[in-house]
Amino acid sequence: MSSKAWGVVSIVLFIIGILLGYVAAPGKVSVSTTTVTVGGAGAQTVTKTVTVTGTAAAPEQKEYVIGLAIAVTGGYAVDGPRRRNAAILAIEEINAMLEEVGSPVRLKYIHEDTKTSAEGAIAAYEKLASAGVQMVVGPLATSECKAILDYAKSHHMTAISPSSTGTAAMVKNDYCFRMPSPDKYQGPALAKIIWDQGIKKLVIMARSDDYGKGLADLIEENFKKLGGQVVKIIYDHTQPDLSADVERASAAVADFGADAETGVVIIAFDDDGIKILEAARLDPTLSKVRWFGPDSMKRATFLPPKAKEDIAKFLQSVHFMATTPAVGSKENPLVKEFIEKYTKRFGESPEASTYAFYAYDAAWVAGLTVLVAHKYDGRVFQKLVPYISKHFYGVTGWKLLDEYGDAAVPIYDIVAPRIVDGQWTFKTIGKYDGTTKATTFYEQP
Repeated sequence: MSSKAWGVVSIVLFIIGILLGYVAAPGKVSVSTTTVTVGGAGAQTVTKTVTVTGTAAAPEQKEYVIGLAIAVTGGYAVDGPRRRNAAILAIEEINAMLEEVGSPVRLKYIHEDTKTSAEGAIAAYEKLASAGVQMVVGPLATSECKAILDYAKSHHMTAISPSSTGTAAMVKNDYCFRMPSPDKYQGPALAKIIWDQGIKKLVIMARSDDYGKGLADLIEENFKKLGGQVVKIIYDHTQPDLSADVERASAAVADFGADAETGVVIIAFDDDGIKILEAARLDPTLSKVRWFGPDSMKRATFLPPKAKEDIAKFLQSVHFMATTPAVGSKENPLVKEFIEKYTKRFGESPEASTYAFYAYDAAWVAGLTVLVAHKYDGRVFQKLVPYISKHFYGVTGWKLLDEYGDAAVPIYDIVAPRIVDGQWTFKTIGKYDGTTKATTFYEQP
């Protein structure tokens, strides 16, 4: 082929290289192989490998938004900030990864306080929607998740909750995914653990929201199937004084005999939990029996320095223990790294909050979903989250989802109040495997 024809081929290939993004950065080599037809009649087809060295145009900068609909006031005033901070840390780590590999894409977050209420959750989602947000980490509570289901679906806002477990938000084909195992697993687990501890008569005190009532019903149903007796007290958690409800619980325990076969389950959040425990520790009848709780009771709020030491001593004296969705062992490099990075970034350990670990994983799943989608569209995110979760193993383990979009692997830590290195903490003393329904204790409850 003539030099003139080769010149035409070179120019054509150079333009094609630009259009396809093959022009390399300064000092870099770009190689492309293209078939080109040169000439008119009797044209010949040639295949040439062309090496082009040039200056690439700067890649277009892209920024995707992750909404954080996380309560930091109300019932989550103490624990909510930890969950928000864990999500922020995950977003910062994703951005650092993108920067390291030279990607022009970045994530940013917008936080809205849901105020631990259904109304607050809707208001937060409305604000995020007005900002164009279609991927959200949160809300936290089941009542909040239930409240935003219709709004999220109609506005194509994919939600990933790091802590909702109640049955009221267990809906197929919705836009709300949940990282911890739902209470359809925890209710039977807690009932069996309590039964195996020799408790045959149970008083349940539960807050009057979707989470409290739903879990109380599940515990009651499963405990009765095992052969136990149940008295259920649903209290109005919005009331400033819960002493009358504590008196009702005391009377129910007394009617059961207040013996070694009698126990109490408390399903509460920070504010109402403190009120109940403060009154219960002064009640001689309630102080004679075993106490149990779900994940909502594993909070720094109930231990010093947040609470009076008398409350921690009461919990210890009644051999209190709670089930909580499992967190990976500190021997797991992912868990160890998260604890170290969180502590360095925020000046405290995340270990006081189980759901800080879940918020971290939720934000990672959210970020990876957005990056894989490569387009900012909640409808795409809703379809992608189950695939990303299926192949994601984080600090809280494998995030495989069930048909409701909830965590499908029900493993629970069993925790109890202990003094470790001179400080009160909820120490993991056992584990319940929902797949085998087996309980393993590392030390006596």
